[in-house]
Amino acid sequence: MASSNLNFIRAARLLTLGIALGSSFSATSGQRAEAPVTSAERYVEFCGAGSAGIAKTPLDCSHALEIGPAEASHVVILLSGLAEGAAMLLPVARYISGAVPDTQVWAVERREQNLADFSEFGTAAALEYYLNGHYRHETPQAAAYARHWGLATSLSDLRIVVGAARGVAGRRVFLGGHSWGATTALAYAAWDFDGHPGYWDLAGLILIDGGVHDSFAGEGFKFRLTVGDTEKMLARINGGDIFTADIAGLWRLPGRPEQVPLFYQLAAQCAVSDPHGPSKLQNLLPQVMQPAVSVSNSALLGWLIDTHAPLADFQAHSGHLDDRTVGAHDWISDGPASIDVIAAAFAGDRPAGLEWYWPRRMSLDLEAIDPFVASAVTKGLGLSLEHASDIDIPLYAFATGITHGSAISAAKWVVANSKIPEATYVTDESMSHLDPLFDAPPDNKFLQTVTSFLTSQQ
Repeated sequence: MASSNLNFIRAARLLTLGIALGSSFSATSGQRAEAPVTSAERYVEFCGAGSAGIAKTPLDCSHALEIGPAEASHVVILLSGLAEGAAMLLPVARYISGAVPDTQVWAVERREQNLADFSEFGTAAALEYYLNGHYRHETPQAAAYARHWGLATSLSDLRIVVGAARGVAGRRVFLGGHSWGATTALAYAAWDFDGHPGYWDLAGLILIDGGVHDSFAGEGFKFRLTVGDTEKMLARINGGDIFTADIAGLWRLPGRPEQVPLFYQLAAQCAVSDPHGPSKLQNLLPQVMQPAVSVSNSALLGWLIDTHAPLADFQAHSGHLDDRTVGAHDWISDGPASIDVIAAAFAGDRPAGLEWYWPRRMSLDLEAIDPFVASAVTKGLGLSLEHASDIDIPLYAFATGITHGSAISAAKWVVANSKIPEATYVTDESMSHLDPLFDAPPDNKFLQTVTSFLTSQQ
């Protein structure tokens, strides 16, 4: 849609470190409504407006946790990756907003999080409610509308967020993301919004261990879809296979797509509420997710996310089991990441650490745009990737060791095949995929260098 047609309603619930302030707000089309800024963090809803200027259903809304001074003249918008929730970005967002002058950071929560039932998280009844299946479960039949929730929908939602960030005169917006969030950021820059190139809205791009054009080839993922491939996948989606279960697939577990995200969220909640107490959850998990010895709540989360993470894509280095413990083995958090920080991110619900329902159409579209050129495949899917070669804003790219160099090679290809005037490339081979999000600043090459990049752009 054209910039002049960006009507949005910005209403919302403000949170201070997860505690509701208890105020409610409303807005009419094209207006912005929020409480006087009384904290450094605000959880804000962004909804598109219908033809009569009336907001659509809550399912048509995305959210963002806005961190830092509302009067800042620079905003960094961050997007999470496959099945990741916005809370995964909070340690990074909080650090950047404090380390880079005059900068606010927005961690975006996509619309599909509206499908999750977080009603009992943080309560004593959580284990019984979720493990016994009392929560509201989305079925393909009930959520048939989500079969259309692909890249076009996500970028339409994101444009409302970007438009809100640019709403203050003179404010500059940087867009970045982790993993497939980096892919989405590049797609936004190359997108044609009814004649308005996406990169016109931006001052720079930040890619965190992801991107396009074989960015993930070093892991063995190379996407070159044909028209026939897309037709088969669309038939599968239209037949009711709407959501992926990729995290469950890492553990080779069948079942509902939200099953494994739920396990991680419950493990994190227990680690937050009673970190050193013996885990009540351990023996309730599928056997493949159970440590061989009794563990504490923090140790269960550490075991799942670190020493026994099912893949480097889903690993953060935070420590190891204490083998000397009598009884439940505790977690020694002597890694570059703190298990307490990881637990706080994964235990959240507004925003949440993981997505319960990742649309299969989103995966299809992100694979389709990987070559990063308009083609019969992208046009057949309605993907307006028209301006990839025209992008003319600075780019920063960071890579961990999981892609063995392909993420940086891909970023260099993007720069060589566009008008990007300057680029920064940084690699830390010792890191796994989640380390840039959670490692403490002294041990985090990403945080050290992205702040330098952003400061240099002021």
